[in-house]
Amino acid sequence: MSATPTIATSFLEAAQSAKNRNRRLLDVAFEWFAFSGAGIMLLLLALLAGVLIEGAWPAIQKYGLKFLYTSDWDPVEMNFGALPVILGTIVTSVLSLVIAVPASIAVALFLERIGPKWLTPIVAFMVELLAAIPSITYGFWGVAVLVPFIQKVGAPFLKATVAKVPVIGALFAGPAYGFSVLASSIVLAIMVLPTITLVTRDVLRTVPREVEQGSYALGATWWQATKMVLIYAKLGILGAITLGLARAVGETMAVTMIIGNRNAFDLSLFSPGQTMASLLANEFLEADKPEYLQALVYVAAVLLAFTLVMNMAARWFVGMVGEQKKSARPKEEEGDLKSIANKKKEEKPLNTSYRNERLLPKVEPVWHSRWVRFSNKLMRVLCYVSFVAAIGILAMILGYVLYRGVSSLNMDFFTKLPGPIGTPTGMRNCIVGTLILVALGSCFGVPVGVLTGVYLSEYAKPNKFNHFLRLMVDVMAGTPSIIVGVMAYEIIVKPMGKPSGIAGGLALGFLMCPVIARTTEEMLRLVPRAFREGSLALGSSKYHTIVKVIFPAASAGIITGILLSIARVAGETAPLIFTTVGFDSDVIDPRERMPALTLKIYQYATSAEPTWISQAWAGMLVLVMCVLLFSVAVRLVTRNQGFKAS
Repeated sequence: MSATPTIATSFLEAAQSAKNRNRRLLDVAFEWFAFSGAGIMLLLLALLAGVLIEGAWPAIQKYGLKFLYTSDWDPVEMNFGALPVILGTIVTSVLSLVIAVPASIAVALFLERIGPKWLTPIVAFMVELLAAIPSITYGFWGVAVLVPFIQKVGAPFLKATVAKVPVIGALFAGPAYGFSVLASSIVLAIMVLPTITLVTRDVLRTVPREVEQGSYALGATWWQATKMVLIYAKLGILGAITLGLARAVGETMAVTMIIGNRNAFDLSLFSPGQTMASLLANEFLEADKPEYLQALVYVAAVLLAFTLVMNMAARWFVGMVGEQKKSARPKEEEGDLKSIANKKKEEKPLNTSYRNERLLPKVEPVWHSRWVRFSNKLMRVLCYVSFVAAIGILAMILGYVLYRGVSSLNMDFFTKLPGPIGTPTGMRNCIVGTLILVALGSCFGVPVGVLTGVYLSEYAKPNKFNHFLRLMVDVMAGTPSIIVGVMAYEIIVKPMGKPSGIAGGLALGFLMCPVIARTTEEMLRLVPRAFREGSLALGSSKYHTIVKVIFPAASAGIITGILLSIARVAGETAPLIFTTVGFDSDVIDPRERMPALTLKIYQYATSAEPTWISQAWAGMLVLVMCVLLFSVAVRLVTRNQGFKAS
């Protein structure tokens, strides 16, 4: 009689033990599954570097470092030197920063320190739209609007004024071609402005309020207090500028369309030029000899090295601001109240503490000075002007695309194929091809990105490897898309012997991964800890907690990351030039050449046929409207996410 309960209890204990073992095995399996996504991310970056080095190695052995400082580029005689395109890349990028940085910082100050609270979210959204617009849109707008303006208005004005100034005047000498280094620099400035603005705004938010409040307490004006804030955040702002520089260096399509593509370097900004990215876009498919192709891959490797160094430096600078904020606050050791009180007594006085000197800088009360009052008003006015200019640029670009696109958009555009001039034509196959390519990229990029985000949020411990992993994810997000296209060409197109939708889908998936990974990590971190602790306290396994509790709470944010990545890759052109090439018929087999909307827009936009140019504007309007809809959807989803997380 007494043995029966003992046997039943043993069976229950055995069942519970087996259940616990299964839970542990499932937790371990899921952790390794998430880690595999992170491992794939690192392997992708290693594959990218390895493929470029392998493809460029014969050229590296033949030319060595001489390749970087010689100017010969002769595909006939097989003599190659990349100095003109390296200089072209540096000049256009630096000049774009000269134009964009002051305006970007002013707009960030408006958003964070001047603008009305009801207006700043609207302005921030409009600035984000500038970043979301596909680069080919900027290039097409530059060809249609900016180049004629420079040739007819800008160049004559600069020649009559700035060109007469000694030394600087040499930059504005010679004939004005319109398609020039100056035109590409202006377009790049517009493109990097939102990147610098948004990162700078985030950096300003990390500055302790004591910096501003202490300045005001000592009699500072608004501009004097703002200078203290900018000085405190200088490393983060430098990181934002470096990110903008990395974006400018890797930009391809907009620069290719308006820089003139002359493989030579001239001191005059009115002269045509070439960058490393535009050289790859123009000549990669024309490389008919192995030596020629190897030299181009060498250029791609140099471009990758440029962007990797700049992205890593930018992330380090921005990260230093967070460390700076932590170090600005007193750290109290754990212990009783007496030990804490004794430690406070040992601290240096306010006026001699280096930390507090930084938080409460010495500012002379100089409101009586006319110059101080004038500079205070001037800087506020400049912030307002920069804000109006940024919004005006967005309105001008979108308005012009709408004006030119609506007149060319009709039902034939969605229902017919590209055809001869004079017949009803459309881009039906290009729209379908773009959807297929995005779907292929999503099949690869979404799982890898989500798994990486789960690992970084739920399993990654604070050690050097995981810090390195986060850094590499950020670096991948800043990798120029044209380099990813070169990688896909080397590992898929060359072995298959033909372009294909598979190669294009892989390139787009590579570009999607880091965006989804970082967004997933951030959204999972926003889920309150009480959700995790409550689920675990009720006996749930970690796997069950993540899948059944954390994921549903963060689902809106994860969808946001996926939508952002889709919006980005849907407007990509550069990686598809090498991988899918394009086609004028309906194609649904991913093993064949695949049509794409951006490729057809680029083909039509660079032609001289008015009918094709009109079709390009219609395609541009459809593409921009899709990006806008995605951006609005992301805003709505993000707003809902904030409500759910609360």
